[in-house]
Amino acid sequence: MRHYISLALFSMAMLLVSSCSNDAIDVEKKDQTYPVSLTISLNDFFSCYNFNDTKHDIKISDDYRVFNSEYGRLIQVRTLFYNQESGELVDSLISYSTSTNAISESIKLPLGKYCAISTLAFADKDNNNYAWWKLADKENLSTVKMIPKIRNSKWSLLSVASKDIVVTENSEAVNMTPTPVGSLTYLFFQNFQYQDESSYGTIYDNGIRSLALYSQKVASAYYLNPNNLVKYDYLEDAGRNSWYFLSSYLEPTDFDESWTFFKSNLYSYCYILAPDFNLTFGYKMQGDDGFTSCGMNNYSIQNGKMYLAYWDWFKVGNPYFGLADNNHWNTYTMNSVAEKPACSPILKLNK
Repeated sequence: MRHYISLALFSMAMLLVSSCSNDAIDVEKKDQTYPVSLTISLNDFFSCYNFNDTKHDIKISDDYRVFNSEYGRLIQVRTLFYNQESGELVDSLISYSTSTNAISESIKLPLGKYCAISTLAFADKDNNNYAWWKLADKENLSTVKMIPKIRNSKWSLLSVASKDIVVTENSEAVNMTPTPVGSLTYLFFQNFQYQDESSYGTIYDNGIRSLALYSQKVASAYYLNPNNLVKYDYLEDAGRNSWYFLSSYLEPTDFDESWTFFKSNLYSYCYILAPDFNLTFGYKMQGDDGFTSCGMNNYSIQNGKMYLAYWDWFKVGNPYFGLADNNHWNTYTMNSVAEKPACSPILKLNK
């Protein structure tokens, strides 16, 4: 009888040991992390913004091609890893590049399914790698977004990629290629130093003291969750007479030293985030408190495309906004009378 009792006790003890041993292995696997290799391509960050203004010999891509050597910029490469079930941020990587060569990185993650999101943005290497986009509300996939610190600058480009990945004991390498969000607009204004075509060649102060692009619908942030139906935050809509600037002002610094007329041609750039917006060209006369609006229209833009905002003061009708090309420069017959565009006052402007 003792023999059977001892055998039963021995069997129970072995069962307990076996059970504890299996539990320990399960806990160890749950907490253990496994390496994930990541390669991020930077090729598409700004390669699409390559408009060449052949009439004025201005190459947009040149500024970005020398972004590091001449402008002191870096490309900030950030990758976020979110748990697909909980939406919580698990880990992240961040690095800086002086070129558009691919970035190779590695991270260790627990077993599971993740949403990986990579973003590319410019940063200033001489200002503690100050980035032109701020990551906000990052703790959860449902809220994480990017906010431009200077929303209209040509350096406020943003590229984003997302991919669902599964971390196993033998995970495969992950390749990401962030693509542009938003568009870059090239502004070109000319003949604003003349009153009309009949005075062409003779400098004349026509009273214009500032020019810019404006919109009532301006995106102020971009949500990174690839499944979000709403991708943008917008500045407050304060009514039909409330406008926000899309470009920087072309104003007194663009006058000659005598402050009597604009230089021959004015050009600049602005970055536009939202795909659908309304736009108007605006100008301000000397002594006026508000701007006058010309060429008001609604537009749908394509991500990663180069657009042209072109206004020749002599042009009949509205200024031009559309895909950048070299087909919208105007030539005129001397001594003809120019018809000014139909314009209307803007009562309120917001920055």
